[in-house]
Amino acid sequence: MHAPSPLANVSPGPGAYSSSRSRARRGPWLASICLAGALLAPEAARAIDVNSADYLPAPAGTNLLLFYSQYATRSEYESTSGAVLSQDTGLDSYINILRYVHYFDVAGYRMAVQALVPAGTLYNGRVGGASLDAAAGLADPILSAAFWLINNKATESYVAIAPYLYVPVGQYSPGAALNIGENRWKLDLQAAYYQGLGSGFALQLTGDVIWYGSNGEAGNGLETLKQDNTYQFQAWLSYAFAPTWSAAVGYSKYWGGTEYLSGITTGNATQRDQVRLELSKFVTPTFQVLGLVQRDFNTSGGFPEDFRGTVRLMQVF
Repeated sequence: MHAPSPLANVSPGPGAYSSSRSRARRGPWLASICLAGALLAPEAARAIDVNSADYLPAPAGTNLLLFYSQYATRSEYESTSGAVLSQDTGLDSYINILRYVHYFDVAGYRMAVQALVPAGTLYNGRVGGASLDAAAGLADPILSAAFWLINNKATESYVAIAPYLYVPVGQYSPGAALNIGENRWKLDLQAAYYQGLGSGFALQLTGDVIWYGSNGEAGNGLETLKQDNTYQFQAWLSYAFAPTWSAAVGYSKYWGGTEYLSGITTGNATQRDQVRLELSKFVTPTFQVLGLVQRDFNTSGGFPEDFRGTVRLMQVF
């Protein structure tokens, strides 16, 4: 489910029950990022990423317990002005997420409620030789409820909406360049369409808009951080090539999310494209293992990910 801070990409959608450049000189913009502490977390602005069959709903009464373990590495920073730092620049993250989902019916409509509790560490952070202190601890928990407007098993057609609320209780140190928590409320509204195509193939499309509250303890700890809305489009094409196996290829595009510290742009935003590959297997009828790899390209306003790898374990009960 890729970070509520560095989670948002790790964060899956509500229905995880699935079958199957030239180098820039260090200037004022770098000081505003590193010294004012405007970075927060490398992906604090991202929307909720989904796996390839997250919006294929489970039967009413089903419970899911999931555990995600994710590692990501980055080796350059690019501001929204186009300035790129790649020498002695990078950031690594390791994030774990525990997630619970429950499906039920209301007035004939399928619904799911869920809670996600992320925790992890940001380390090896540096920008143009300027070291960033590591950050570790609990990230902001996420609460969500999904509602299927269309749930047609016969035609394998599903349409759903799901709001995600980020609760700002994660680790946050005013004035620090990196934080696991965001110290602000955040709301992500996601809409999804899932369609079986026959012969084991399926298509899933999702769209997000994310709104941000203000962080009044940003920068030097006394400044206010605000951010424009972020938008995201995700597409997955999956193929169940055996009774217990499924593979998928995906694409994601983020845009918007420009940050402002005391009214001045920080150089951070959420503009990037991403490619994804996924493989999953039900080891038993109720236990699934899923692996996912991702890579950013066409980025602007942050640390592009050279590599992100995630392992997801899911128990159905």
